[in-house]
This record gives sequence, structure tokens and C-alpha cells, in this order.
Amino acid sequence: MKHIRTIFLTLLLAVSLPATSLDLDSLTESIDQIIYESLPEGTDIALMVYDLTNDTTLYAYREKVMCRPASVQKVITSVTALSSLGADYKFNTKLRTQGTVGKDSVLNGNLYLVGGLDPAFNEHELRSMVNDLKKAGVKRINGTLYADVSIMDSTYWATGWCWDDAPASFQPYISPLMVHQGFVGIEVLPTTKGEAPKVNIYPANNHIQVVNKAITQDNTLGPLSITRDWMNNDNTIVVDGNCRRRQSTDLSVVGSADFTFALFRQYLDEAGISYGKYAWGNCPVMARDISVVSHDLPSVIKEALKESNNLFAEAMFLQTGRLQYTKGIRFQDAAKYLQNFVSRKFGMFSATFNIVDGSGLSMYDLCSPQFMVDMLSLIYRDKDLYQIMYKSLPISGVDGTLKTRMSGKTTLNKVHAKTGSLTGTCSLAGYIHTADGRDLAFCIMNEGAVKMAPSRNVQDKICTVLCELGL
Repeated sequence: MKHIRTIFLTLLLAVSLPATSLDLDSLTESIDQIIYESLPEGTDIALMVYDLTNDTTLYAYREKVMCRPASVQKVITSVTALSSLGADYKFNTKLRTQGTVGKDSVLNGNLYLVGGLDPAFNEHELRSMVNDLKKAGVKRINGTLYADVSIMDSTYWATGWCWDDAPASFQPYISPLMVHQGFVGIEVLPTTKGEAPKVNIYPANNHIQVVNKAITQDNTLGPLSITRDWMNNDNTIVVDGNCRRRQSTDLSVVGSADFTFALFRQYLDEAGISYGKYAWGNCPVMARDISVVSHDLPSVIKEALKESNNLFAEAMFLQTGRLQYTKGIRFQDAAKYLQNFVSRKFGMFSATFNIVDGSGLSMYDLCSPQFMVDMLSLIYRDKDLYQIMYKSLPISGVDGTLKTRMSGKTTLNKVHAKTGSLTGTCSLAGYIHTADGRDLAFCIMNEGAVKMAPSRNVQDKICTVLCELGL
């Protein structure tokens, strides 16, 4: 690779850096050397580093090249959600009715379970809603039990998602009414040799069937397999092969709203609350709340960024789109809203980025390191926005997706950044606090990265050099 020289010496005349800082020439040479010696063969890199304290570019290479951001996209989604929805926004799942409860403990009227695209809604909260109904004195529902998923259309994936990722829990079938993040956990435990192993499914339910063909300690069989017929959108879990030890996996559920509605009816049965018909339908505006489960936006952002949770990012993405498209929201509507909002609010030219989802799973998401650094700089200059975002990013050597990275003395707790990885893409973008007290914004995007470890190694080395500025 030819020697990279991207910083003009005229910057040295324009900006007075602290005396303890590594000069720009030395910094450039250090990063150049890392790229030359450590960048995996067949891959490329695009990056930019900006000194927020002194308002100057420290390093840039191919910084305007459009790359797939992968999960770094979640930063853009989170900023859009915070800026447009507000930090007080709540994701709600509601149990509503227009009926009244008589002295005979009968609810005379329909009951509506209303989905609000809450990614954190779990089975314990669903059961608590049933308990609230019971506390209201209801033992029987004299009407129809409805599930309302009208705020979103029936498209469960964004454009450019890989169809063969279907069974994976990181790519759920998204709907407004989801419990347990749209997946189930399967645990397989060995029993007596020659006998079928024990299979547990969580949350326990009557909706998903398990076919157990496995045998405990039978070496004539192949390795244990836990799967479902995802190509035919079948939720039946099939366990097969030799069970030698405990194994577990998570599998997405086809029709997450169907699953949630079925689990709700199961909990009603278990609570001794009877009902007649059940169906899908829209809840009347004038209905009253019997039970409401809420999760605030900052907690959703934290899960999306710290743990790189795709569902949490997509929930924010779709909710922001609802500000313009109130009913039957589609991924393309949300994408249009985000694209326009970022262009209008932050002054970014729409030609410099292309966003089609909230999580970065799509192969069609594109942006440049310069775009990301500009976004990070704008966040930094908004005190309220920065406070939430900075706390929500993974921290080097401490938590989230950076827990096991950059845990050395000079880097521990110094890098707050979002990771991103897809086949062919490995990215990292966020903030660095240097040894001499400066704040930096940076974005590194590796292209052609089939294996993540070598590219992450390059990123960590570059971040280490930046952390040590001033030592």
C-alpha cells in the first residue's frame, strides 16, 4: 500500500494544539503504519478522525467513500428518534375496552390488546396485564377479544435483509405486538443414554410445537441439530441428532403477533378468565385503558446501542416514521422520513447517505466516514442529546459490544463507540477521550472483511494511538 498522506501541514498553522500532543505528522505516520502492516490482504479501509476540542481534522483517508455502516447505522436511528420523538417518549402496549364490568364479574364489551411497537415488551408484562384485568374484577369477557396491530403494515422485514437469516433471533419477524423480542429460547438436556433428551422452550407456550427426534449419548447419530423449517415459514421446532451435553439456541418466531396473541389467550385461560370469540381488529379511539405497559426511549436507545439490538433499533425507526405516516407504517415510509429529517434537521445532503432501515441489517444502507463524523460532531455540540447518546454507547473494556475490546491501561473506558459487523463490513464509530484531555469523533469502516477479528484488530490499534495522544 502506498504511503498515505492526508493531513495538510497548513492545519498546523491554523490550529494551536496542546504542547503535549503528538504532532500531526507523527500521528499520520503512526496510523499509516498500522494500515500498511495490519490491514488484512484483500480488504480496504475508510476513516476519519476529528478533534472536537480544537475543531480540526486529525486524519482522513477515503473519508467520502460510501460504505455499508452495518450496526453503526443505529447511531443515526437513535439520534433521529431522540430529536424527533423526544427523550420523554414512551413505547406503549395497552389493554383497552369500551365495556363495563358488571356485578357478576362479566366484562360487557370487547377487549383490545393494542400493539405499540414496544421492543422491550416481555412475557412477564403480558401476564401482568392479565393480572390487572383480574384485579378489575373480570372473570368472563362477554364480547370479542381483539388484537390490534394496525399501526404497522404486514411487511416484517426491510428491503435488503438477507432471507437466509430468517431463523436467527437477531432478525425477528417485526410486528407492533411482540413478546420476548420475537424469538423463543430452546434448551436441550441429556437424560438416560439411549433415551430422548429433555427439551424446554421459553417462554413456555401452547402455540409452538416441538418434534424431538434426538437421542441421548448415541454416537451413531450426527451432531445435535435444533432448527425449524424456516424456508416454509414453519414454527415447528425440530430437535435431532446426538445429545451429548446441554445445548441451547434462540430461534425467531414466524408471525410474532400471532404468537403474542396466542400467549395472551393462554394466560387468560390460566388465570381463569373465559372469553368467546377472538379476532384481529382496530381499537376504538374512545376506549379506556385497563392496563398499560411502557418503556421509555432512552432505555430503548441504550439496548439498541450497547447490545446492538436490531429489534430495538427498528422499533425506533418505525416509530419516527409514524410522525408522518400514522397508520399502517411501512419500512419505506420510515426510511423516507429519516432521510428527510436528517437532511433538514442536520443539514446533511441526501446524496451523501442512503438509509432503508433502522438497524443496519440492510445491504442497501450506505454512508461515509465523513458523514458519520459530521453526525457525531453535531451530537457533541447538543448537550442534552450528547449526554444520552454518550452514556448509551458501548464502552471500551467495560460493557456492551466493546466489553472485551481495548481493555488496556491507556484505552480502558476511553472509547465510547458503536460497533458494526456484516459479512464484508466491519465498522466502528464514536468518541475518544485522549490522554491530554481532548475529545475526538472518529469513524473507521473496513470493507471486504469476511473475518471480523483482523479488521477489529486494526480498529483497536488505531484507537489506541488516538487514546495515547499526549502521553
